[in-house]
Amino acid sequence: MAKGKEWPIVTGLAVSGILDSLYLLLYQTKKIEHLVCPVFDGGCEQVAASDSAFPGGVPDAIYGVAGYSAAAGTAIAIPRTSGRVQKWLARAMIGGSLLAVGLSAYLTYAQPKKTGAWCFWCLTSAAVSSIMATVAISGARRVLREHRQQLTDKKE
Repeated sequence: MAKGKEWPIVTGLAVSGILDSLYLLLYQTKKIEHLVCPVFDGGCEQVAASDSAFPGGVPDAIYGVAGYSAAAGTAIAIPRTSGRVQKWLARAMIGGSLLAVGLSAYLTYAQPKKTGAWCFWCLTSAAVSSIMATVAISGARRVLREHRQQLTDKKE
């Protein structure tokens, strides 16, 4: 059970999200001086250095690193577990995915509204989290359906 092809895809997307977030975090913590901004002519730095990018004084990219790391760990764990643990992980994946998409949608909306600019790396993260959530939710729902089917089969 849960050996589906979606978990390596989710893991790969999560790793790309970690790398994206780490790059932004290096800039936000002044470990690198400039961000390469392939489009939007300097908007990446404008958004990443804005007050909005430091909720409570914390660089927001750290939340990306944490969230993507949690998604990667969960995607690795789901096919290696079973029973209640696997069901709990599948539900956590659905909840975390919905949270990530909601947060990405808000941050994408807020970029031009709060900073007057767009950030290539932030938009890349939003795209990665949206694609990852679609694949992860599909896989998690399949895991939960398989568990329900097992219960039905046991009752018969």
